[in-house]
Amino acid sequence: MQTHAKQVVGLINQLPKKDELKFLEKQPGNKKVISETNQAFISVINGLRSLIGDVQTNSTTIPFKQIEETLDQFLENAAIQFDKMNKLSIAPKQPQVQKTNQAKPKDIYGFADVIQLNKLPFIPVLKYKHYAQTELDQKIIEAQNNPTQFFEKYAIEEFTHPYYEEITRLTPQDFVLEVPPKINRYRDLEPPIMINNADNLGELVLKIQNEVDQNGFAEVAVDLEHNHSISYLGVTCLIQLSTRTQDYIIDPFPLWKQVGDMLSVVFSNPRIVKVFHGADNDVQWLQRDFGLYIVNLFDTFHASKELQLMQNSFQFLLSEYCKKSTDKTYQTADWTQRPLSDEMIKYAQIDTHYLLYIYDRMRQDLKKLNKPNENLNNIPNYYIESVLKRSKETALKIYKKPLQDQDQSLQTILNKQDRRMEAKNFDLMVKLLELREELGIQYDQNPRYFLPNPFLFKLVESKPTSIQELKSQLGGDKYIHEIIKENLWQFLKVLLEFDEKVPIVNIIQEEQINTTQIQIEEIQPCLQVEPLKIVQIPVNIRKFENQNKSVVKNNYRNENVEQITSQFLCESPFKLLNVFYDGLGSQIFQSMKEQSLQQKQQVEETQQQKIEKIKTSDFIQLPKLEESNRDQLKDQDIRLNNTLQNQYGTKILKRHQKIEQQKIQKSNISNRFEIP
Repeated sequence: MQTHAKQVVGLINQLPKKDELKFLEKQPGNKKVISETNQAFISVINGLRSLIGDVQTNSTTIPFKQIEETLDQFLENAAIQFDKMNKLSIAPKQPQVQKTNQAKPKDIYGFADVIQLNKLPFIPVLKYKHYAQTELDQKIIEAQNNPTQFFEKYAIEEFTHPYYEEITRLTPQDFVLEVPPKINRYRDLEPPIMINNADNLGELVLKIQNEVDQNGFAEVAVDLEHNHSISYLGVTCLIQLSTRTQDYIIDPFPLWKQVGDMLSVVFSNPRIVKVFHGADNDVQWLQRDFGLYIVNLFDTFHASKELQLMQNSFQFLLSEYCKKSTDKTYQTADWTQRPLSDEMIKYAQIDTHYLLYIYDRMRQDLKKLNKPNENLNNIPNYYIESVLKRSKETALKIYKKPLQDQDQSLQTILNKQDRRMEAKNFDLMVKLLELREELGIQYDQNPRYFLPNPFLFKLVESKPTSIQELKSQLGGDKYIHEIIKENLWQFLKVLLEFDEKVPIVNIIQEEQINTTQIQIEEIQPCLQVEPLKIVQIPVNIRKFENQNKSVVKNNYRNENVEQITSQFLCESPFKLLNVFYDGLGSQIFQSMKEQSLQQKQQVEETQQQKIEKIKTSDFIQLPKLEESNRDQLKDQDIRLNNTLQNQYGTKILKRHQKIEQQKIQKSNISNRFEIP
């Protein structure tokens, strides 16, 4: 398999690219051949990507990127399956599962107060810059002292990278460019030194500093273990660090607030090269949790790209250079648990134990590569410098909170799932993403953990209009996360707002009647409900009327509130299923059962007080209007209006007209929902 794969990669490297392809396209007859070849490539790729989705590409452009990504994924999966069949893995295959109700490290170890669990942009957490060429931005310090006031004053979405100048000004260091002719073999695997207190961490930093003082430089390999399923922002669980002589595993939880200050001396020192593999996420996690920024980074992932290796994963490099293998099952393990098992410690150690040896071997191979053209022959370390340039770009990445750019996040999701979406559905998806992120912040949980992206697409495509339909689309009660169960009505409200079949009805909260003004109201039994703060909600009135007549009937008689709750399968249906008509109208549902009796008693007392105030008031007592004869009613109303306008002014007249309008609208609502 590997032989055939190498042949495929070799043939792909021989294909014309960029300028060569454009030149060939201009030649007579070539455009048709290139188009046909391109379609053949797409067919082959789609055959391999049958589980991912079809490739969307231009018919006149050979999809080199898709070919490379597809082959990488195909070969990597094949290598993993090959390892499993031959039992080459050195770690058990069963991952640890995080319990939902398990206490979070921030609460156990007391660093919850430094986690930026809010909707504000991320504020860098470092207090001081080591090896600084420029001073720390004072705006960062100001934002740290008073975040809310700062963002009210400044419209800033992100801060400048604190070590931008130090990283960009750094020239390639001699100890990175010069590769020894003979490379020492990697050390045998021995138990690492565990660090879980400030004294031990200080000793490690001092050893590395002493090495710099003696040799003029130092080399360390670094990796992180991270958990993103039990918290909104994620949490760094382990820091693995290896020198040429020893492996260390740092437990950051007990010394969370000290890690940044102590390790910054190492990570910002340009005379210490920090070797990572695939550091894109690591550099951002270090910024978020500890305020650590990496000066002088060498990323072996970029080296594998320059060398055009068959695969770019660490497992492949470990197999290629060290003839070792590892099982990445523990990559998704629960690294927040303590104590860690011996197998997990060994797995974490392997990620850095062999990395410095791989770093040496890759630098050797980079020096052997031929230059892309003769003009670069005078640059002896062209490929190593190219890796360092790409590594700088990685080190300059800035951490952003998930909620800061929903449009970009959604576009990333769409690209990964190879989907296209209409503008209106795109807006709906953004709203659902925002709601999901808000719940993630509220409960400090990863939104993609309690509501995965595929379910969001199902909701956008199906647009359920009831709680029951919503539950069905989410897989049923058994599979819905507790966070979603508690907030189903919020998701339904967003979905109904984008449902074209459901009319939008404005909800106007009825004014509280001022007892100092004229009170003219026919006292009769009526439905009283807790006022809502919702400004606008769409309601399918016809569907509601046809399917829930018995519920409306019972509720209108102030009976059987439990039946209403069971019918709509919602903890508080009264907060959601309120039907309004013509802007004002009467709400259909009562408040919760425990409040209904007290509310009814309060209403009766209030009404009685109103009657007494009207009887004893010095204001005019207007005649009670009868509804039996509409013509008589109209004439009486005209005469009454003239009397009021002449004697008491327009203010009283407007109040009287409003009361009459309310009575008519209530009557319309009653007739609309009358049970035949």
